[in-house]
Amino acid sequence: MITLRYDRQLRIHGWNQDRIAKLKVGVIGGDYGAFYTLLPLVSMGVGEHGEIRILASKINRARLLDMKINLGSDLIGVLSRVNPLVKNSIRYFRIDLIREELKLFLKDLDIVIDTTNDPTSKAVALLYAVENRAKYISFSTMPCYGRLNIIWENNSIDLSEIDFNFFMPEFKQTQQEELMSMLFGGIAASSISNYAANKRQQNDEVIYNSLSEDRLTPPSTRDFPQLLLKYVHRDPALADFSPYRVVMIGAGALGNPVAIALSKIRIGELIIIDYDIVEETNLNRQYCFYDSVNKPKANALAEKVLRMSGGETKAIPVKEKFTLDKALNGDLAKYFRNADLILVLVDNFDARADAADLAEQLGIPLISAGTSPFTGHVAVYLPRETKNLNEVMKYREHAKTTDRLRCIEVHEPSVVTSNQVIGALVALEAIKILKPQIFGKPLDKPLTYYSYLRRRFEV
Repeated sequence: MITLRYDRQLRIHGWNQDRIAKLKVGVIGGDYGAFYTLLPLVSMGVGEHGEIRILASKINRARLLDMKINLGSDLIGVLSRVNPLVKNSIRYFRIDLIREELKLFLKDLDIVIDTTNDPTSKAVALLYAVENRAKYISFSTMPCYGRLNIIWENNSIDLSEIDFNFFMPEFKQTQQEELMSMLFGGIAASSISNYAANKRQQNDEVIYNSLSEDRLTPPSTRDFPQLLLKYVHRDPALADFSPYRVVMIGAGALGNPVAIALSKIRIGELIIIDYDIVEETNLNRQYCFYDSVNKPKANALAEKVLRMSGGETKAIPVKEKFTLDKALNGDLAKYFRNADLILVLVDNFDARADAADLAEQLGIPLISAGTSPFTGHVAVYLPRETKNLNEVMKYREHAKTTDRLRCIEVHEPSVVTSNQVIGALVALEAIKILKPQIFGKPLDKPLTYYSYLRRRFEV
């Protein structure tokens, strides 16, 4: 049971499961930032023989995966279903986050992750981390923008030299946004997957601004009212995506977070093409399938999308192998008619190459994405504006040296964190393709993510 669940991450070079299983991790916050940090932590088995301590003044009412949460006990219930092996290690404390007493509830933690938009909470958490030599991770999000700080080595930290801007005051009084929280929750959790594989980590700041052309330039914070006006009203949950049809090829490790994101923005129709079956080895990174072992992935994910969207997204499962010929002339052709966007989220180059040629021939925008345990990429094709992705990414050349195999046959090392990060980036580019008048232009160059480098993103 344990070996199968963690099999794919145990295959990662240098991975030490005991190292993360024994950790004591505190997650501060009760909103989307906390939820999308806890999901990957629990999926990886963090704290299984240690502790995951959730500290929040309240749990915001939300739907996590396909389950509703209103209370701390609800949140623990969801996380326990995602990975029953950590059930006895998760604890929730309802406390005031802006009081000095917060430090009492941080006692003995190895890693403190503050996911709130509250500068005072972050200051208290940092003080504890520095005084007790704990690792410190902190992030905040709003629509289209997020910022994260990591202090992994705090031996040389002088608290007197840290200014107020470090505690992200621009996020105070803003609501956390779900897609950006998925992105930054994945980045925060990636520090722990890096730790499991003994990757060297440094103190760092990560910024992602989806309204900037390069995605890396932070917004000006000199005029707070102007900042709020520009960003807060661009919440994807407030836009109408009901007229759009998206075809998603692949319902696995990347398909899971993308399906969550598309259901949360209530995409009108989502066609899910995948011929694979849910295996127990998928569970360390495909958290939508917590109750779906031995079911077809397309069907299981479609059922979840219907519930996650509150019944507003029409999800159509297609248990079929994707090929260019089938999409042009065979059983799959009808699903691509009138499609507004194609997503190819599979782990083989053959399908990515076929999807790239299909998108060019049909004149449909395409987002292609792929991951390895510590990296990933997102590439966008826009008809008549950008080159065929086979020219840009060389998928067809790579396909000649690989076989098209089912996930259970490939035995590729994989972990949830890089997939959640890339899945969130796919969703953030998708909303740009569908609603550029609100969210701006999509990428015209590939975006690459590295979990272990100071420069996390490269365009």
